Amino acid sequence: MTKIFTRAFRATLFQREAFRQAYFDGDSPADAAILVSLVGALTYLGLLAINGIFGAFDIRGLLEFVIGAVISWLILAFATWGVARWLFESMSRPQTMIGVQGMAVLPLLADMSNNQLIGAAGLIWYLALLVIATQEVTDLDLRKSGVSVLIGFAVAALFRALLAVPFAAFSSLF
Repeated sequence: MTKIFTRAFRATLFQREAFRQAYFDGDSPADAAILVSLVGALTYLGLLAINGIFGAFDIRGLLEFVIGAVISWLILAFATWGVARWLFESMSRPQTMIGVQGMAVLPLLADMSNNQLIGAAGLIWYLALLVIATQEVTDLDLRKSGVSVLIGFAVAALFRALLAVPFAAFSSLF
């Protein structure tokens, strides 16, 4: 378990070696799933704590954050892989992209600050890490990796918006 957090912290500091290690580690997709789920849960709990409404804890809210984080990560990784594969003819595998991109998720903890400027800085940091991660997996240059990530991010944002509707309907039932 320590390996996951050590690698993620090193990746957050733009150490390419952490992404390379995740590339060759067969457990990295599972490690990334744990990390992404944990970041989603911590963001939810952090928002409650910072806003002083920890008594408003709701299991549906927690599940919404965790499931939203995992789905967004998977869609972003698959979309980035698809763009790199079909637009730029990269020879990478989707499960490798999933594992490597999951190691870059720690800057998203900035969302728990409930400050738009800090949240935006965390998102930009995250996207920059994804470009480096994509470059390591695909062997594309920086520009092509950046385009792959930005298109993947647009696709993930669209899916996340579409998923908000079923969650709102589900919440209204209870």
